[in-house]
Amino acid sequence: MKKYGALIALGFAVLFGVLAVFMANRLMTPKATQALTEKKEALQVTKIVIAAKEINIGTPLTADLLTMAEWPKANVPKGALYGVNEINGRVAVTRLSAGEPLLKAELAEPGSGSGLVALIPLGARAMSIRVDEVIGVAGFILPNTYVDVVHVDTDNQNKQDTSSIILERVKVLAIAQETYTDEEGGKAKVVRTVTLQLTPEEATVLALKTRKGSIHLLLRSPLEEKAPPPPPKPVVKKKVAPKPRPVTELKSRVIVLPKQEPPKPKVVEVYRGVDKKVVEFPNVESDEVTNK
Repeated sequence: MKKYGALIALGFAVLFGVLAVFMANRLMTPKATQALTEKKEALQVTKIVIAAKEINIGTPLTADLLTMAEWPKANVPKGALYGVNEINGRVAVTRLSAGEPLLKAELAEPGSGSGLVALIPLGARAMSIRVDEVIGVAGFILPNTYVDVVHVDTDNQNKQDTSSIILERVKVLAIAQETYTDEEGGKAKVVRTVTLQLTPEEATVLALKTRKGSIHLLLRSPLEEKAPPPPPKPVVKKKVAPKPRPVTELKSRVIVLPKQEPPKPKVVEVYRGVDKKVVEFPNVESDEVTNK
């Protein structure tokens, strides 16, 4: 038995080793397969539409401005386009660099026109106001920047000028007749008119204020959102004083009692033998006796 003990132990060791290798291989195979699949997917490519050259805002897209390029299938941006034919004639609403993929969000809706008209979102309006170098923040108000509109009231009854911000975070669509600028580095450009993107209600307010004073523009950071509206003031219910009750005049009334008739005397006849005697009382409750 001792002679075969070493062989038996060696056999068990080999058996357990084979089992360990089998279990490890079984556990590692799914991970290796997944990594291999991901690697294959990363190597797969598809063709998407990219800009063949620089495209400015408001430019109608034509075939000579676009081209097809291979792109890793796993990294295709959301909203990418896969055919030039579906883009032909649409307008870019953002500035595109050469080699940049075209996205649906960067294109105006079909039939929206070209130029400034294509940049106006549904429900918005474009309104131009006259500016000078001072009001235009020394020429640094450019397309796609944001401004606050300040109204200086010079037509008031108090004969004292007042100012207030009437519109916040208004997008600039164009300066003069340009919807984009070719200058790099934010170079200033002095113009005479600025076109703003407004809602119909904001356009009505601005049109009215331009007739009652002067308008100034404040350049603001595009990262700064609109200030939240102030919380509504708490409604304080006024205590209503109770209504006074109507005073009823008491009229004195004289109560006339009916005349009371004097009580009738009570007559009692008393007989003693043949003798008759009449006893009369003044009233029923009286004890006084009146003899007749």
